[in-house]
Amino acid sequence: MNDEGFTFKTRTQFKFVTSDHNLGYILSGIAQKGININDYTQTKINVNQNLIRLAVEGNGTETIYVLRCVRNIFRMLDIKFSEKDIIKIESIASNTTRQVNTLFGSL
Repeated sequence: MNDEGFTFKTRTQFKFVTSDHNLGYILSGIAQKGININDYTQTKINVNQNLIRLAVEGNGTETIYVLRCVRNIFRMLDIKFSEKDIIKIESIASNTTRQVNTLFGSL
């Protein structure tokens, strides 16, 4: 979408809690499927637990196939997860003053 000097897309963000060991399996499984991670946040909850938020895509787009692959990885490892829509800013005009106001004004 294009609105007032910037373009954006909506993406699905996965949120889950997992151990260090299972996180390795998740990331490896995603990579083996050729899926790109374009948003990743990791917060250490305790010594061996991580709160992860990530958004994925394949070949520049988020497809049903990509989302199903990631869901299947979680299910194989018996990891509870949630999904929500997020906004991904694709580009914003660099010469635009008050970029933050432009973004929030559009919301």
